[in-house]
Amino acid sequence: MEFMSDMLSGTDAGKPSLFEIVAQHKMSELLEPALRHVTSVYAQRYPRYLVRVLNWHEEVYAALMLLVERHYLRNYGGSFTEHFYGTKRVRTRKIGGDGALTRGDVWRSLVFLVGLPLAKARLDQRYERSTGGEAARLLGGAFAQQSEPDDPVQAGWRGKAQAAWRVAVRTFWKYYPHANCAYHLATALYYVAYMFDRTDYNSPWLHLLGLQVRRLSAADYRAMDACGPASSGLAAPANGSVLRATRNLVARLLTGGLDVLRVALPLSIFFYRFLEWWYRSDFHKRVQQMPIPPAPMPPKPHPDGVGVPADRTLCPLCKAPRTNPAMAPTGYVFCYPCIHRRLVDVGTCPVTLAKADSVAIRKLYADS
Repeated sequence: MEFMSDMLSGTDAGKPSLFEIVAQHKMSELLEPALRHVTSVYAQRYPRYLVRVLNWHEEVYAALMLLVERHYLRNYGGSFTEHFYGTKRVRTRKIGGDGALTRGDVWRSLVFLVGLPLAKARLDQRYERSTGGEAARLLGGAFAQQSEPDDPVQAGWRGKAQAAWRVAVRTFWKYYPHANCAYHLATALYYVAYMFDRTDYNSPWLHLLGLQVRRLSAADYRAMDACGPASSGLAAPANGSVLRATRNLVARLLTGGLDVLRVALPLSIFFYRFLEWWYRSDFHKRVQQMPIPPAPMPPKPHPDGVGVPADRTLCPLCKAPRTNPAMAPTGYVFCYPCIHRRLVDVGTCPVTLAKADSVAIRKLYADS
């Protein structure tokens, strides 16, 4: 992949290809639905604890990603998905010859990594609810909820605020689709320009921040190994107190857990794909299939019943080769006229003397 990326990127080996950039964005977009699915499954089992978390899923997910992204930006110079694909962020305007991120770069990056997706998700939901969603688009505007309240406008500052709110809502209904189109169009244009080396920024947000995405070099990996485990802002110098020791222990556990995500995420994806393949394949059905039991033994002949000929092709009643063979409910085979007449007249199997009905006779068909 890196060889193809170098070919597509020209002579700049440190510039990631468009495929790597798109893979990073797709991965970040898939994390939120995956976590929502897991939360919804467990919310059905433990609704008392997880229903509220599911109702505020976007905010909870944003808080978790704020913690994760801040950790990776501070310690590795890139977001979680960027570091997963072996890239980092560097400043376009280097300070003292160093392109490392400053504290301001970290927080500004968090605004576009966490704050912007959260705001857009909420605005999308608001617009979907106000316009009726898919039902309104498919079945017409009868499902839309754009009707304004009929309450009269109050006097004073409350009336002004109510009027301003109505104007803001009408403006949102009218211009949000255009803003959403401009958002996606800007992203697509930067992708095309980045692919043809017209710009070094793969998104308008990075251009606004003055940051570029570059591949991690061998020197970067050696620097990470030399620095040792990632540090946490919660850690503090030890002073012998139990409280400070507990704080440092929590900081180490939290930092170690965030670093484990680099390994846990691909393993979990592989395990999920394996389970998906397993339950869709025939192997899962074969394992769950019970073995076919052997056929039951026929009932033993009654001492007072007719004998069964040694030649299995003969009818036990007429002692002649069977014609139009038929099976009694007990499993013995006779000529159809013989067994039908017997069951109608007597109502018992001629061999076992067990009760049988002529309705239960089964015709047998064999190839010539």
